[in-house]
Amino acid sequence: MTIFEGLTSGFLQSISLEVLPYLSIGAIFGLVVGIIPGLSGHFAMAMAVTFLYTMEPASGIAFLMGAHATVAQGGGLTAILFSTPGTGQNAATLLDGPPMRDRGEAGVAVGAAMASCFLGATFGALVLAALIPVLREVVLFFGPPEVVMMAFLALTFVAVLGKEDLIRSLIAALCGLLLAMIGLDNVTNTDRFTMGLLSLSDGLSLVPVILGLFAVAEMFDLWGTGGSLARGVTKPLSAAETQRQIFRGVGLAFKNWWLVMRCSAIGTAIGIVPGLGSAAASFIAYGHAKQTSKNKETFGKGNVEGVIGPESANDAVEGGAVASTIAFGIPGSSSMAILLSGLFIVGLETGPRMLNQHLDIVFVIIFTIIIGNLIGTLVGMFLVNPMSRATAMRAEVIVPVLMAVILTGAYATDRAMFDIGVAIVFGIVGYLMKVLNYSRAALLIGFVLGFAVEKNLYLALLLDGPFFFTQPIPAALGLFTLAFLLFNILSIIRDRRRA
Repeated sequence: MTIFEGLTSGFLQSISLEVLPYLSIGAIFGLVVGIIPGLSGHFAMAMAVTFLYTMEPASGIAFLMGAHATVAQGGGLTAILFSTPGTGQNAATLLDGPPMRDRGEAGVAVGAAMASCFLGATFGALVLAALIPVLREVVLFFGPPEVVMMAFLALTFVAVLGKEDLIRSLIAALCGLLLAMIGLDNVTNTDRFTMGLLSLSDGLSLVPVILGLFAVAEMFDLWGTGGSLARGVTKPLSAAETQRQIFRGVGLAFKNWWLVMRCSAIGTAIGIVPGLGSAAASFIAYGHAKQTSKNKETFGKGNVEGVIGPESANDAVEGGAVASTIAFGIPGSSSMAILLSGLFIVGLETGPRMLNQHLDIVFVIIFTIIIGNLIGTLVGMFLVNPMSRATAMRAEVIVPVLMAVILTGAYATDRAMFDIGVAIVFGIVGYLMKVLNYSRAALLIGFVLGFAVEKNLYLALLLDGPFFFTQPIPAALGLFTLAFLLFNILSIIRDRRRA
C-alpha cells in the first residue's frame, strides 16, 4: 500500500458512519475523564480497550485514540478554572492560567488553551505522517546516552520556570530528582528511602504528587485567604461575555501561530524519545515561551503565551509517541502501552508489516488525533460557562467539594488510601513552597525525569563507559545545555546591573 493510498483510505474510514460515531463517543469520554482530577489518558484508554474485542480494527482504534486525544483539553479546563490539573501534562498551565482567571479572563485562557491543543495535535499528527518513510532511521540514533543528555537539557529549563529565581528553581529540581529515587533501586533491587513502608516500594505515584503540589496547596491557600477561587472576579461573567472571551482566546492562539509551531515541534520531538513524556514537554515549551517572549516579566502573572506554549506541546507529544510505538512496538508511556495492546487485540502487528500492509490504520490514528481534538474543542467551549460560574463560589463552599474530588482522584489512581496521604503531605509541601517562593514546577519536572535519568545513566555507563557524553549527539546536547545555562546566568547578571 502506497502512502497516498493509505492516506485516502484512512481519511475515508475516519469520516465514515462505521467509524466516526465511535471516534466522537471516545473523544467526549476522554474530555470528561480529563476534567476529573487524577484520571489521565491511560485511564481513559484502559476503560476503552475493554470494548475492542468485538469491534472492527478501524472503529476500535478510532475509539481508543479518540478517548486519549482529548484528555489534555479536559485537564486544561480544570487547571485554568479550578487550579487543579486534570492530568500531569497540564501542570505547566497552572503557572499562567489561574492568574488569567483571577483577572476575569478565564474565557480567554480557556479559548487559547483549547485552540492551542487542537493546533498542537494537528501539528504532531502531520509530523507523524511525514515521518513514516524515515522513522526507523531517526529513532535508532537515540540510545541511553542521548536520553540522559536530553533529560539534563530538560532540567536546565527550570531556570526560566515561573517567577522563582535560578538558584531556588535548581534546588527544587534537585529535590525532585531525590524524590524520584524513593522505592526499589533499578540495579540492585534494594529499598531506598522507603522508611520500611511497603507502599513506597514502587516509589511515589505521579498523580497524587501533582494533585498535592498544585491542587491541595491551592485549596489550603484559598481556605486561608477566603473569598472565591476566581479572586479577582466580583461576579461571574454572562454566557455571551464568556463566549466572546473564548473566541478572543482562540484568536490569540492563531495570532501567536509561530509560538504554537515552535512549541508543537518541541512536543513532537520529545514525544519521539521514549520515557520523557508530555509533562516534561509542556514545561520545556513553557520555558521556551518565556525565554523568547518580549514580556518575560509577566510570565507567572497571567500571560496568555504561558498558556499557549505548554498546551501546544502537550498534545503535539502524541504524534511523536505514536510514531515510535507503531514503528518499533516501543511504547514510551503507559498510554502508548495500552495502544500497543489495543492494536494486538484487533489483530494488528506493529513494525514494518503495519507500515506497509496496514498503512490505512496508521492514517486512521492520525486523523483520529485531529478530528478528536476538534470535537473536544467544540464540546469544551460549551462547558466553560457553567464551570466558570462555579469558580465564583465562596471558599467555604467550593474548597470541601474540590478537596473531595481531588482526594478521590488521588485514590482512584492506584486505589490506595496511602495515595490520599501522599496528596495531603505534598499539599503542605506545595503550600510552603508557594509561600517561600520556590518553584513547584521545577520540583515536579525533576521528579518526572528522575526515573528516566537514573535508568538511562546506568545503561549509558554500562554500554559506553564514563565518557559516553563525548559521542556526537550527546556532546551536542551537552554543549547546548551548557550554552543555555550560561545564557541565563549572563541574563541574571545583566538584569542585576540594570537594577
